[in-house]
Amino acid sequence: MKKAGIIIPLLVLMAINLQNCQTCDDCQVTPPPKEVEVVNSKGVNLIFGASAVYNPDNIIIKNNLGETVEFFTNTSNGTIDFGFTITADTYSIKLNASNTETIKFTYGKDKNIDCCNEFDVTKTTTVNGILVSNSDKISIVK
Repeated sequence: MKKAGIIIPLLVLMAINLQNCQTCDDCQVTPPPKEVEVVNSKGVNLIFGASAVYNPDNIIIKNNLGETVEFFTNTSNGTIDFGFTITADTYSIKLNASNTETIKFTYGKDKNIDCCNEFDVTKTTTVNGILVSNSDKISIVK
């Protein structure tokens, strides 16, 4: 009798969960863009502001497939922001003629709490071969 007392609530939870998935199977989730800031060792932004060394209009981002990646300048938080795609795992950010930074991602899947579909996420991030925090904001220290 005790086994039935445990099994029945588990079956009810599974049924509720399956019902939720049936109502949201077409949910599409786009991960947020990666925000890249370039700062000096004191944390001063080198793309925007009075201490800018790099011109955002001259920055070029390419993926490992050789495709130019569109980005937008986010002056409110001092970053250049771009969307990633799992078909490319490496992005070269050419800041000027002599400075190129390389960002590489390892991808995985995650689930949205409101949907049943899985979506692509980055699981690890490296900058110039060094493992960094895997967050949406990537800091490159020059």
